[in-house]
Amino acid sequence: MKITLKGKIDENLVKFESDLGYGVAIWGNNKPLLNTSYNIELEIDDFFEWGKNITLEKNHEFSINFINNNMIFKAKVISCEDGGILVLSLGKDIIFIETSDTCVIDSYISFFTTPDNVMLYPIGL
Repeated sequence: MKITLKGKIDENLVKFESDLGYGVAIWGNNKPLLNTSYNIELEIDDFFEWGKNITLEKNHEFSINFINNNMIFKAKVISCEDGGILVLSLGKDIIFIETSDTCVIDSYISFFTTPDNVMLYPIGL
């Protein structure tokens, strides 16, 4: 995923923008350079429970937003792996999350977590 760093909140948290929206996350590498674009790997380290912090989504869209101190993602389920791991399409990128139950392949979902559970790791292409 390509992002642009827009600000620094504290020692670890940064504000970022992407084609899918904007957010706040932990910067997982060396000192970030603001107003610089990076290709990143997005990692979400949280457990999602259906009906609590993950739901099915009627709209077929991808997005990232920061609302009421939560990172909110909308993605498409590609596959369901053993142990409750969902493989998701977030636009052109693939991410993994851990859930409490089974899922429906090709469904769209919305899930949220706090910024301290979202890590951005710059990668070289």
